[in-house]
Amino acid sequence: MEPLVQEESMTDRAAAALRSAILRGDLEPNTLHAVHKVANSLGVSRTPVREALIRLAAEGMVRVQRNRGFVVLRHSPDDLREIFSLRLLLEVPAARAAASLATDRDIEALEADIARMRDAMADDDAERFLREDRQFHRTLLSISGNERLAEFVDSLRNVVLSSGVSTANQSESIEEILDPHLELLQLVREHKPDEAARSMHEHVVNTGSKLLEQEFGPAAAESLRGAVQRFKIEH
Repeated sequence: MEPLVQEESMTDRAAAALRSAILRGDLEPNTLHAVHKVANSLGVSRTPVREALIRLAAEGMVRVQRNRGFVVLRHSPDDLREIFSLRLLLEVPAARAAASLATDRDIEALEADIARMRDAMADDDAERFLREDRQFHRTLLSISGNERLAEFVDSLRNVVLSSGVSTANQSESIEEILDPHLELLQLVREHKPDEAARSMHEHVVNTGSKLLEQEFGPAAAESLRGAVQRFKIEH
């Protein structure tokens, strides 16, 4: 069974490397990329790269074209609107649960995430700041008791970032991005579930609206607000 374990490890590593390359913008969207070239650059065979691409395709980051290669997907306003609507449906009740269930150790983990966000902000490192932002959300969602939910929401964030879009230092400063996380931390610390749910709702809507307006204009931002009303996504 050892070769299978080794191959799985190589697939994991290939998936992580490809995911990072896509999020950094090293692989241009809407361009056909050859599997053998990627495998050569990673120093692995084509098999783990192909297996990794199957995973990334399931996450909505790439489209695999059999016997040709793969394309990194750049998503439309409708795609991004649907992703943020899903985040609202999942993260708002999870924030409520986390505020009810959080232990002292959980709160310490959130505080550590915030500390790393502050460190990145002090260094004016937007890329590292966004990584720690993601970790804060993942920690918070994990506190709700549903690790699958935390993983799924993280994959939704991958889809957004694979499009090369972020509000950091564009629609808003990283200082402005930090503020709602500080509010969420305080509400979880005080075990205020309804207020935490409301705060998460506002945070996700504001982030999604700013990103859509930044990339596609005011009408796209309004489409997210309309979706929120249409599906009655409430805190």
